[in-house]
Amino acid sequence: GQIAIAFQDVVHVTHVMVDHILAELTNAIEIAPCKLLLWGMVDGEDNLAKYHSLQSSTTSPLCDLLTACMAPALSRGMPFVPLVSFDYNIHVANHTQLFPILDSMVAAGMDFGVVVLEILDNWDSGLTCLY
Repeated sequence: GQIAIAFQDVVHVTHVMVDHILAELTNAIEIAPCKLLLWGMVDGEDNLAKYHSLQSSTTSPLCDLLTACMAPALSRGMPFVPLVSFDYNIHVANHTQLFPILDSMVAAGMDFGVVVLEILDNWDSGLTCLY
């Protein structure tokens, strides 16, 4: 599944935060997301130039994501760039977890009006729940 977020103004994304109910408060912790991927929609001439530059000169891990992942299903032909791939961990004490965007994406200085959080897997359930 995936969820798109449109910002009122463009933003420079540096982190993504995921929150889920504490394991002690639920009997269905397996509905928590596990593997996630945050995408940014590339819009505007400046960002498109930066995007094309990244495509031709990037090294891992962004290069790995660019070659291994297809744009989110709701992209409708717009270019998207992966900002970070990460795992939410239900086994740590802090249920609110912060994940930094890839250094190469922060360094590129791209701004985004739309991001898409793609949930690739959860903790062994047919449903996934986000907070």
